[in-house]
Amino acid sequence: MKLPIAASVAIAAGAAVGIEISSNDTTGNITLMGTENAAGADFKGILQEAVAATDDDYATAGKLKLVLIPKNENAKAYFTATSGTLTLAMVGRTVEFASTSLGLDESTLGKGARIVGFTSLTRGVCSFDIPNTETA
Repeated sequence: MKLPIAASVAIAAGAAVGIEISSNDTTGNITLMGTENAAGADFKGILQEAVAATDDDYATAGKLKLVLIPKNENAKAYFTATSGTLTLAMVGRTVEFASTSLGLDESTLGKGARIVGFTSLTRGVCSFDIPNTETA
């Protein structure tokens, strides 16, 4: 689905994106995901088209970009572990998104995503069924 993207924010393809908040209110645009679902800036999906500072519409709010959106709470995605080594013992852990939004910080408990599968020391499977009221 194509969603409106915030102005003047570079976002890599494959990055997690969430609802943009400005002055404690939503803007109707999507932006780079923070480290966790908090204060209404909830996870929306994974950006499929990069937004680069060199794009003609970079400074335009509301430009439409393709975002993969989980269809239900059972949706899962592969992720890259960004802060160390993923282990089988981490399955079930609720963790933060990486600061780049290009993976999960598997070592930091938070409200970003839940690790539901182990693939390798650097890759796993996650779900995004975290309500923003859940605590780590």
